[in-house]
Amino acid sequence: MSGSAHGEWNTENNVVVYPFTRNNLTPRTHSTYLNAAKEAQTKSIRGKAVSIGGIKGLSTLLQIFEYPCQIVFDYMHLVYLVHVPSLIKRWCQDVDRSVVNSIDASLNQLRLPHNLNIPFLESVSNAGQWKAKNSRLFVLNVGVPIVTLHLPRLLASHFLLYSMVVKIFHAPESIEEINLTEQVMNYYCKTAPLIHNSSIEIFSLHAHIHLAQQVRRHGGLAHTSASAFESCIRFIQKKAHGSKHLGAQISYWIDLQTMIQTQQVKAPTIAAINEIKWLDGRLSSYQAVLSDQVASYKFDVYSCSFYL
Repeated sequence: MSGSAHGEWNTENNVVVYPFTRNNLTPRTHSTYLNAAKEAQTKSIRGKAVSIGGIKGLSTLLQIFEYPCQIVFDYMHLVYLVHVPSLIKRWCQDVDRSVVNSIDASLNQLRLPHNLNIPFLESVSNAGQWKAKNSRLFVLNVGVPIVTLHLPRLLASHFLLYSMVVKIFHAPESIEEINLTEQVMNYYCKTAPLIHNSSIEIFSLHAHIHLAQQVRRHGGLAHTSASAFESCIRFIQKKAHGSKHLGAQISYWIDLQTMIQTQQVKAPTIAAINEIKWLDGRLSSYQAVLSDQVASYKFDVYSCSFYL
């Protein structure tokens, strides 16, 4: 956590908020946590806990982990099950019902590869009921063109920043990418209350400013999220049958699987890449936006190729 990031009670919205403007982005250290915990324990009287900087006393975990370096945010829950549904709910409150219906129609018309073929069974107005895989698909793959078409420019452009940040943090390729993305994330968090209102500055938004440091220490979010661990659990679960000697079963079947050579299948380099010309009907919904962008670079749209 940042040293000056203290929660404040927002009487207008009845929530605790963490204003970005009052955060100096200085990370806490393990000694800071220990000192605050000791002070809280000293000031606690007759079982009534006193909070010092959000810490209510010493914990055994402080002896096991180094705070905050060894504590990670689970980005599956933070991004896909908390912030994204909350953000979409705000969109639905700011636009007409016809816009919501148009977004739903776009989601229902998606044609995706089998490994990404995740149906949106719930309306965008009920995004709180989406599974994490729906929100992940929306942020990483399909959300940008959809919001560009249907949402007001201010809401769409703000989401574009968020989508770009999450994509890079998901699997960054260099430290330079992480450093740049950290600046974009800070800008997103700083401008969020201006786009919406101060009630968006709850802890789930504040936690995003710590993701860059987490990625530097532990690698891309794709490798430290609950999604990866749940996939591993499902894989292991399939190796056991019944309720006896589960450990022996799991180790036996995994050992057997590693001994049996499976034929590797190499996908052709052009797989899943479709070239689309300017007059192709599939571009009709995007031609106005693309035309403005291409014109700014003085390109002839009829000589350009687009790829899906």
